[in-house]
Amino acid sequence: MNKKDEIFLSSKEMMKELKISSCELMHQGENGKLEYLKKGNAYFYKKK
Repeated sequence: MNKKDEIFLSSKEMMKELKISSCELMHQGENGKLEYLKKGNAYFYKKK
């Protein structure tokens, strides 16, 4: 899969998609369960 084909969602979009809290989203990102990018103060999570 190309980098161009990857879809990243904002924190709010990802929380809605996974039906989890912001705290749980942060923990899953830190534990390596979710791939993410940080741009400035915003986190974007890779959609699987």
